[in-house]
Amino acid sequence: MILIARAGVLAMLFAACAAAAAAQPAPVVTPSPSPSPSAIPQIGRVVTSDRRSEAASNATRPTFVVDRSTIESFGSRSIGDALANVPGVDLFSYGGFGAQIDYGIRGTTSSQTLVLQDGIPIASGSNGVVDLGSLSTVGVGRIEVVESGASTLYGSNATGGVINIITSVVAQPSLRISDGSFGDRDVAAQAGSGNFAVSFERHIAANVYAYPAFDYTGGNATPPGTRANADAEQTVVRLSYLAQLGDGWTARLSGGDNAIRIGVPGGLSFLTADARQGTDRTDALLDLAHTAGSGTLDLTLSGVAQKLLYLDVPDLGGEDDTYDGRTQASLRYTTTGAHSDLVTGIDLSRETALLTFAPAAPPQPPVATAQSQAAAYAQFGYDPTAAPRGEVLAPSLGLRADLGAARFTANVGESYQVPTLIDLYYPGFSNPNLLPERLANYDATLAFPNLGGGVSIGYFGRDGSNLIVLNPTTFAPYNASRVSVNGFQLTAATRPLHHVRATASVTNLYRALDTSTGLRLSSTPPVVALVGLERPFDGGPFAFGFRVRVVGSSPDVPNFNGGPPFADPYDAYTVADAFLRYRLAPHAILTLRARNLGNERYAPVFGYPAPGRSFEVELATQ
Repeated sequence: MILIARAGVLAMLFAACAAAAAAQPAPVVTPSPSPSPSAIPQIGRVVTSDRRSEAASNATRPTFVVDRSTIESFGSRSIGDALANVPGVDLFSYGGFGAQIDYGIRGTTSSQTLVLQDGIPIASGSNGVVDLGSLSTVGVGRIEVVESGASTLYGSNATGGVINIITSVVAQPSLRISDGSFGDRDVAAQAGSGNFAVSFERHIAANVYAYPAFDYTGGNATPPGTRANADAEQTVVRLSYLAQLGDGWTARLSGGDNAIRIGVPGGLSFLTADARQGTDRTDALLDLAHTAGSGTLDLTLSGVAQKLLYLDVPDLGGEDDTYDGRTQASLRYTTTGAHSDLVTGIDLSRETALLTFAPAAPPQPPVATAQSQAAAYAQFGYDPTAAPRGEVLAPSLGLRADLGAARFTANVGESYQVPTLIDLYYPGFSNPNLLPERLANYDATLAFPNLGGGVSIGYFGRDGSNLIVLNPTTFAPYNASRVSVNGFQLTAATRPLHHVRATASVTNLYRALDTSTGLRLSSTPPVVALVGLERPFDGGPFAFGFRVRVVGSSPDVPNFNGGPPFADPYDAYTVADAFLRYRLAPHAILTLRARNLGNERYAPVFGYPAPGRSFEVELATQ
């Protein structure tokens, strides 16, 4: 039996969670980062679980990986789409391509799930979330999802876990063009020379589709119709440069620009036929790494700037616009010995936001706010069967034990979420007295890696206080008293049979309560089941895949004034997607895809119907 434990201690010193409303200019125009300058050579290694490169089998936190081949096979154009078949990840889409996608992990909300790009947080400082529907997969090498509280290593907002988008633009030239239903068209290309690479994508979608009548038990009913003003167009450019500087030094420079323009159709009961929204996001990263012996020192400088412009019908004089900026400097040292490893570091970040308001009487002046955070962390891993027993320091402890053919992993620790700038300072709809959320996370997983293609069963839970929620009547945030979440997760896979591999998972969130009211938390489907079947190009010119996502119904925000829920439950649904690929030539692939094969008509979010069945044809050079 091999036993490995990890202890982590986090001294999160929020040095100035202060609003510098006076002397704060427009947002800091800067971009976002990456953990290590070198590409991960195989999918058997992950970097997110313990904030260092390690074998996936050594990670004590449940970790799932979406690789580039899966992204390309299913034609996932957004990060939200790419996560559709990850166990434990909840997704709530507001429509077709370009529409907002809310998310969570194992019963958490978007603001409680930390999204990283190359190891650095990329959420806007104003509201603390990322729209996964607007993040392109261009230049993304893989996505790692850690499903356990990770505040010890990553700080605020990692209550449910971490989604790490790892970029990897390669110099090999390629071209991809596609055409599909609902006016969905895409062209993407990449090229490079030596250690320099650039990728580009242009995507447009009309998103005009019919929807059926919706009638709920709560009394809300909408007639059938056709979705309008839901169009989208997106342009993405990403650059990457990797240099070996000699004497153990490596430098990586990357950056990108993502511009998306969409119509905002509104809910079926409150249509906004003339509302438009534009988002421009720019990010940049410089990572310097030095390796000497068993130790690696990383210095990362990064920044991200985002501009959100919202325009309604002209006679309303426009709407509120938001400018966000975030800069971060990170220093990390990792060393690995024969029987132990150590990860230490410090993160220094500053978030800024400029909130502007549509003309009103009386006029509301812009609000400029900022907050800074400083975080120090240390994690020590050791094998007590071969090294002296060490001290375990709270608030986080991870354990892995290899028991013959089985592997047992467990984690217990604390996580937290600090209020966002909008929570604290938005005029009329904020609460400057908010306290940070504090939660205790725990999970345990028993895995049998050699049983078929791998089988695991896990239990997870989370208990917390001071949960930050939005009062649906006043729209102001407040601290709820306590929450309690518990569930099970089962995953299984077969060994390849004639190159075909099947996967399945079930996440049962049997308890997700606001214990102060006794009501179930919103956006928490009790059961999500996933089934997949895939054959890569191994051994022949054909590749195909099929996946089914079954999602149970979940409640919407309760009305704390004693009335019915603020809206109706999120619909339960079953969606099946498939693809068939044929290699026309050594570097040419023809792909046919079908989404929502059963033409399921449902609203993942109340009032926002999903598109029906759609088809796509793609030609790519690879």
